[in-house]
Amino acid sequence: MGTFLKVTQYGKPHKKVADKVSDYFQKIEHVCSRFLENSEISCINRNAGVGPVSVSPLCEEICLEAWKETKFTEGAFNPTIGVLSSLWNIGQDNAGFPGEEAIKAATKLVDIEALEIKNHSVFLKKKGMSIDLGGIAKEFALFQSACLAEEKYHEGMLIDAGGDIATVGNKSDGSPWCIGIQHPRKRNTLLATIMLDNWDMIQTSGDYRRFIKHKDTFYSHIFHTVKDEIPLISATLIFKRNKIIAPFGGAACLASGLNKVKQWLVKVPEIEAVLITYDGRAFITKGVQNYIHFLDDTIELQML
Repeated sequence: MGTFLKVTQYGKPHKKVADKVSDYFQKIEHVCSRFLENSEISCINRNAGVGPVSVSPLCEEICLEAWKETKFTEGAFNPTIGVLSSLWNIGQDNAGFPGEEAIKAATKLVDIEALEIKNHSVFLKKKGMSIDLGGIAKEFALFQSACLAEEKYHEGMLIDAGGDIATVGNKSDGSPWCIGIQHPRKRNTLLATIMLDNWDMIQTSGDYRRFIKHKDTFYSHIFHTVKDEIPLISATLIFKRNKIIAPFGGAACLASGLNKVKQWLVKVPEIEAVLITYDGRAFITKGVQNYIHFLDDTIELQML
């Protein structure tokens, strides 16, 4: 998944639980990575326009979650973006700048209606199509591994997957977990800290995670898909695990923009958010206002 994984136990060490978390992430990697030739997703991509590919229950579940997020976000998140992602390959050694004709041709192959998931198989109906689960695989792995860990471990544990955080149990002193939010424009600097009072999941996406610059233009690994919107450069989602995965993630927030995310938050009031716009404004939900502390006094704070 192109990121790091760190598991920290604050109570009595339980190696088997920590190993189970790590193993689960590796399992997701072997299922979902489009960069691994023998992954299930790579097999699906190779058979695009040819025929359905039988997949494991895990692969089927992740693909279904991706399909549901696409429908909820009205296409802001779309797992069939793989061929377009490959043109840029941002974050890889062979990252490049495709021409307009190549982009137009690839865009025609981004089609969620051509993704068929049924009878334990997945089929891309158009030849040349490609699935990219980069915007959901890590979040899925973090959620599910935390659920697995809390079945066996009831002391304090923190799972950090590339800056996305899941907590398990309580800290030994009984105090709330305090989590930092990366500043989107200042490297190795925190924008804010947040006390996780009633929450145990915090996911952050930003255009600073992976990017390339070309002729003084900044290109993020997340494509902005909605016109006439206020662009976001960072989106942090805070919520409580309840056996139901959030219907949208940070990548979809950045792809959509401020106003569209506001609509989603109304539909899912259980999710709190910290959204940073391109012009340096911070928008936060009311539920988190008493638990967040901004460390950058130049940020203009507004309520969602």
